[in-house]
Amino acid sequence: MKLLYKDQGYKYSAESISEFIKQDEFWSEPIFHFFPELLKFKGSFDKSSDNKDIVEEISGTVFELYKSREKEIQIKVISYQENWNRYEKLINERFSSIFQFDTGEVFNNLVCNITLNPISPRYLKKHIFDVFYMNSDEGSIGSALHEIAHYLWFYLWNQKYKDSYEQYEAPSLIWILSEAVVEQILSDEEFNRINPYHQSGNAYPYFYNMIITGRPLYDYLDEIYKNNSIDKFMDKSYQFMVENEEEIRSQIL
Repeated sequence: MKLLYKDQGYKYSAESISEFIKQDEFWSEPIFHFFPELLKFKGSFDKSSDNKDIVEEISGTVFELYKSREKEIQIKVISYQENWNRYEKLINERFSSIFQFDTGEVFNNLVCNITLNPISPRYLKKHIFDVFYMNSDEGSIGSALHEIAHYLWFYLWNQKYKDSYEQYEAPSLIWILSEAVVEQILSDEEFNRINPYHQSGNAYPYFYNMIITGRPLYDYLDEIYKNNSIDKFMDKSYQFMVENEEEIRSQIL
């Protein structure tokens, strides 16, 4: 498993921001927080239209934002890559142990694009994920660990269940499980040493407050994870999600 950091330019950031700026507050508010220049587009999208004119306007604003930060982004391309190279061997070793196969043999073409979008989406089929340019070098590792955990999880999941990658995106229950179990997968001593996000949590905040039949969600998942192989963890954790789907979905923001 290898990772290459890239700067794809302002158009890539503009397209990504345009996709998330029209969604609900959970996804759009971070964009407005970091770039109040984009507040003028809040609530401008029409669900029945392609919104081409608005997207073009956003692109123009993002171009100005990008030009004033281009040198910083270029510096981050180098520093993020150097930091990844420093820990690549360790990361492969720990993921190989966790997922119980040699991760050095897969995903040797992963690309991380450094963008202006703080949401930082991932694209499973394309082997691409994004990172926000304001991240620290250490934070870029934490973000990479989170996304790579998804790639490896779904790689094994797909081999096991032979289903479709379309089922691995929100709002499917398979996606919800994958986001929840990042906490178990990344709760590793060596990862904690290089991942600054482990203290606040590796998963979405709402999972830590989720109560299922009177107990925290992570009480159940921790217990299943500690007492099973990764293969059985997939089986049993998903069965738990199926049995408690209504209660779980009711607590997702």
